[in-house]
Amino acid sequence: MERSAIDVVGHYVFLASRPVILDDMGYQFIHIETFARKADSAGRSTAFVLDEAARRPDACLHVTAPVPPISVFGMSVSELRRAHDARAAEAMTKAAGKTRRIRSDQHTLAAVVASFPVPWDEVRPDRVQAEALAEWEQRTVTWLRDQFGEQLAAVVRHEDERFPHLHAFLSPTDPSMRAKTLHPGSSAKAAAVAAAKAVCPDAKAANAKGDIAYKAAMRRWQDSYWQTVGLPCGLARLGPGRRRLTRAAWQTEQAAVLTTAVLMRQADQAQRTAQEAKADLGVRSQAASDLEAKAKAAAEKAHMAIAEAKARLAEAKRAADAADAARRQVEADARREARAVLARARAEGARIVAAAEAKAAPMRRVGGWLGTFWTGFRSVERKLMATADARVAAARTSAAAEVTEAKERLRSEAQQEVKNVLTELRRTIARAEEDRKWAERRLEKAEATAKRHAESVRRAKEALAAERSARVVAETQRERFRSLWADADNAVIDMQRQSERSLRP
Repeated sequence: MERSAIDVVGHYVFLASRPVILDDMGYQFIHIETFARKADSAGRSTAFVLDEAARRPDACLHVTAPVPPISVFGMSVSELRRAHDARAAEAMTKAAGKTRRIRSDQHTLAAVVASFPVPWDEVRPDRVQAEALAEWEQRTVTWLRDQFGEQLAAVVRHEDERFPHLHAFLSPTDPSMRAKTLHPGSSAKAAAVAAAKAVCPDAKAANAKGDIAYKAAMRRWQDSYWQTVGLPCGLARLGPGRRRLTRAAWQTEQAAVLTTAVLMRQADQAQRTAQEAKADLGVRSQAASDLEAKAKAAAEKAHMAIAEAKARLAEAKRAADAADAARRQVEADARREARAVLARARAEGARIVAAAEAKAAPMRRVGGWLGTFWTGFRSVERKLMATADARVAAARTSAAAEVTEAKERLRSEAQQEVKNVLTELRRTIARAEEDRKWAERRLEKAEATAKRHAESVRRAKEALAAERSARVVAETQRERFRSLWADADNAVIDMQRQSERSLRP
């Protein structure tokens, strides 16, 4: 099929038509230009370029049905216009020791156009091509940001022309808004011309050196875009028309580029997988460390619980000892009280008996009554002793039961708490061990994947080297063909001259 540059980039790139073969993908296209507020000989100015990007009807006559652009990065076109015009109106420069406003024909805006070589009619219904377009767009914007940094002001996408393409606008950050410093070829040429004039004042020779520097700088710029965007997206560096490649040679080169792109994607995926595995391993290691810390804390807690249980057991033993001592004291007090009561009873009985003996003579008739009284007194004494013994036995039994119950309760509570702590500690250690084994397996898989994809990267580098070798061979052939064409042109010129001489009278 035939595709001209106007299909790709709109109005402000004018190149001749050239044949393009699109079997799967094509070759890269990226272009950079700078513009001034004053229109050039072709009528292009910053206002016109921004009008064309914004799809004003009078600035995009080449588009059948204009559609507003899609903002991809940075400001919108209208925001960029306001910011650019405000800065340009206030920008100052120094000349001959004086500060003045910049001229209207000074270039203050740079524009980059990058095209995707698959028509919209094929991209929209094809999910694979749509994903390829999205990847190309993301890589292109990333490359532009790496190239120009904060000077990349806006990137928009047009969807109303035949081929998808991006317009990127660069706003210089220096106070004088010299946009040509953003153009790699123009800045290289200016530096080369200045260096040449410093050595030799010959303007023509200096300009020739500047042209060489311009071409070399643009070649490096295109190579950088191809290595970062074109090659990973399966695009060739150059098209077949400029190198006079046959269809078979072009298809072979495309196959090599696509294979390299696939291998590079695999290598990138392997690197991402390895990074994710490393990050996941770090997370798992942190989790294992946390579990280990928790296990240590649980062990410390268990030791503290055991120590507390021992302290509580000691306290219970002291309480039991105190209770036993109190029991013994109660028993001793009960015995003393019983002995005192008995002593008082005996003393009272002796007193009564003595009084009775004193009155024995006149009171012999009451002898039987005194015997009965003494018998009753002995019975009361035995009952008091039995009551005291029963109270002592009851106090001893109650104290022993309370001590036994306290010991058993404290022992049971301490054993249960220690058992719970040890169980939780075992579970924590088991989980930490499982996580460690899982992390080791993930790391082994990641290392194996990294090794496989390292081999893929090696093959990709070999394919890239082969493609470069093919390009060198193609360049050599092109130079040879140029030499042959020059020889043929010289031969034709000689024949014409001979014919003219032969026709002269």
